[in-house]
Amino acid sequence: MDIVTLKYFVKVCENKSFTKSSRELFITQQALSRIIGNLEKEIASPLFNRSHIGVSLTEMGQYLYPRAKAMIEVFEEFQEETYIEAKKQKQSIKMGFSPGTLQILGAKELLEFTDKHDDINLKISEYSDVSCEANVLNETLDTAFTINPHNAVDFHYYSLIKDHFVAVVNKSNPIAQKESISFEDLREESLILLDDTFRMQLVVAEHFKKAGIRPRVYSRCNHDLNTAYDFVALNKGIFIFVNSLAKIDAYDELVRIPISVPTAFWDLGFIIKKDKKISQPLKKFMSYFFRKPHL
Repeated sequence: MDIVTLKYFVKVCENKSFTKSSRELFITQQALSRIIGNLEKEIASPLFNRSHIGVSLTEMGQYLYPRAKAMIEVFEEFQEETYIEAKKQKQSIKMGFSPGTLQILGAKELLEFTDKHDDINLKISEYSDVSCEANVLNETLDTAFTINPHNAVDFHYYSLIKDHFVAVVNKSNPIAQKESISFEDLREESLILLDDTFRMQLVVAEHFKKAGIRPRVYSRCNHDLNTAYDFVALNKGIFIFVNSLAKIDAYDELVRIPISVPTAFWDLGFIIKKDKKISQPLKKFMSYFFRKPHL
């Protein structure tokens, strides 16, 4: 007994005719009679009373008909849901964002993309820069929008945005009077830096090293940027961060001073595992944002 046989059985029940049912099923009447006969043999009971004017259900046929019809409906619903889920999985993008990067692409722009491409299921997660890289490598993620890992062995990197660093400074600090600074200007300053899960911190550390400076670190912060701003407001140090992410409007005591070093910048883009083929949905997603004029 299988679902196709049950569909044939239900069709004969509803038409009360082998001839009409065979035409609608696009099979010969002999083939349909053989299929129903095999079903009757399998359950060891006749399902139809046959006569020259048509067929009628036996007691066993009356028992089987509503159950077969219900089973067919359940199967067809299951089949449709399976196809829909399979399509979603084939058209899905598992994407990671490192802290702060989601606001750079913009939630509005992400919604616009999903509205225009309703066949693509976008699955979003947030991880640290380092965890984004690890999850792309182990294929938990298809891609991540994160800082350039400078790792051409494991990743393809597609740069989208570059932004300069700033020093978030208390207005009472003499550095607050400068139009811009270099890393040398921070030699004697107490600093508030990000921890090593942020790739930006590696760039900052590299430039301090080039300048021959050993940073005087007051604190290292992770995702709680308000703590960093609070320390600066209390004049405990200077916070080095990214211009577009340094939101200090709530702090009257703070200013942003650009760090004018050409090689010191925030390089943000998409990373993809080196040997992994870029799927069509992901190509559409990346192309959509590379065409955005404001990015």
